Amino acid sequence: MNEELENLVIPTYVINLKERSERRAHILKEFVKETAFDVKVIEACKHEIGAIGLWQSMIKIIHIAMQNDDDVIIICEDDHEFTEYYNKEYLLNNVIAAHEQGVEILSGGVGHFGYAVPLTANRYWINPFQSTQFIVLYKSVFPKMLAYEFKKDDVADLVLAGLTSHKMVLYPFISRQKDFGYSDITTVHNAQPGLVQKMFARTEERLEKLQQAYVKYFT
Repeated sequence: MNEELENLVIPTYVINLKERSERRAHILKEFVKETAFDVKVIEACKHEIGAIGLWQSMIKIIHIAMQNDDDVIIICEDDHEFTEYYNKEYLLNNVIAAHEQGVEILSGGVGHFGYAVPLTANRYWINPFQSTQFIVLYKSVFPKMLAYEFKKDDVADLVLAGLTSHKMVLYPFISRQKDFGYSDITTVHNAQPGLVQKMFARTEERLEKLQQAYVKYFT
C-alpha cells in the first residue's frame, strides 16, 4: 500500500441506541484495530417506527458531516461486521475509483438487490438495494437526503436507493449484518431467526455468478 493510502482516514459514524450496550461493544471491537476509520458513535434517534428513527439518525449524521465539510463518510449500523475479504487497501482503492466514476453511494454489502450490472470485477451497479449496515456516502448525495420528506411507510435503504442512480456495491462483500436475534428496525427479522444470514448468502451467490461471467467475458 502506498503512503497516501496508508495515511487516508474516512470519517465513520456508527448509529447505536444507548441501551443497546452489547451492540456498542460489538461494533467498537470491529473497528478497534482498523486504521482506515475515524470512528464516532452517534446516539440513535428514537421513534416508535424504527425505520423513521433510523432515517432521522442518518440525517443527524449528514448535518454533522456537512458542518465538518466532509467529502465522503461512512455510516454504519451497530450490527455491521467485517468479512474475511476486508482490508484497508481494497476498501480505499474502491472508494477512490468509485468516486472517479461518479458514484454517490457505495455499499460494503447488501442483503438484497433487484438488478445488478458489473462495472469492474469488484464493483456492481445495483438497483434497488436493502441493508445499510455499512454504506459509503459521497457529499453530492447529502443535499438529496436532506431534501427528502421521509414518510411513515418508507424504508430507509429503499429511500436511499431511490435518491440516486449512482450507487454501487462491493463484491466480495466487506460487510455483513451480525444477527443479534432481534432487530430494532425490521420486525420480520424477529419472527424468522437466521433470516439475515440467508439473505446475505443468497445475494452473495447471485453476485458471484455475475462476477464469474464478468471475469470470463470481459477481462
